Amino acid sequence: MGLRVLLQSLTQPVFSPLQINLYFATKQGNRLGFIDKIEKTLEKKVSGLFSKTFKSGLEPVEIASAIKQEMDAKASILSRDRILVPNSYLVSLSPQDHLKLANLGEPLLDELKALASEHARKQGFQFGEVLEIKLTSLPSLVLGQLEISSEAKKIDVAWIPVLQVAGVSHELTRSRTTVGRDSSADLQIGDNGLSRKHFEILWDGSRAAVRDLGSTNGTTVAGKKIDQLTISSGTVFSAGRTDFLFNVIARAK
Repeated sequence: MGLRVLLQSLTQPVFSPLQINLYFATKQGNRLGFIDKIEKTLEKKVSGLFSKTFKSGLEPVEIASAIKQEMDAKASILSRDRILVPNSYLVSLSPQDHLKLANLGEPLLDELKALASEHARKQGFQFGEVLEIKLTSLPSLVLGQLEISSEAKKIDVAWIPVLQVAGVSHELTRSRTTVGRDSSADLQIGDNGLSRKHFEILWDGSRAAVRDLGSTNGTTVAGKKIDQLTISSGTVFSAGRTDFLFNVIARAK
């Protein structure tokens, strides 16, 4: 059984978009300092699988949980849909644990990165740069203990609007991007249910909106036709027979 199967349970979100909205409704500030408890049933299930290989000391499931908790605790909320988290994580282990886990090599690190990335995606987090996870040995730690630290490199971040169609992401480089079935549209989509120029995405550098361009079949959000609507990262809307996902991603300048 591969690590991906064993670690899959750890992708459950620690806090939901609803909790983020409640945070904004009740508090001021731009830092999340809380850590929700890991769901005990999931951890017990996964820990049981790992215990067959790791009889004592630290288990990979605990490293994955610690990374998720560190990520949640260090999340910096810039706006409702723009949350930055550290991209570099250093996990310090006891010499015994480090020796044991180091034998797993790159596959373990790759799986931890995949899990961290998936957790960030589900939470709506953004990394300013490439995700890094490193394991190191710390003599002062005893078997089963770990310490984790993280940092986000001090960089200027540009927020890039992206429209995802059928799993393909298209960066929107203009303040006004038209979408339709015809080649005259800025973004041409092969869907006969779309008008030649069906809708457009408006972007002013910080805010976005979708505007229907008098299309035949209309543009809908949550099943309701719209003329123009302000949208945020994670908004899904439909036109023709196609679903569109709008996101805003962080990128180092």
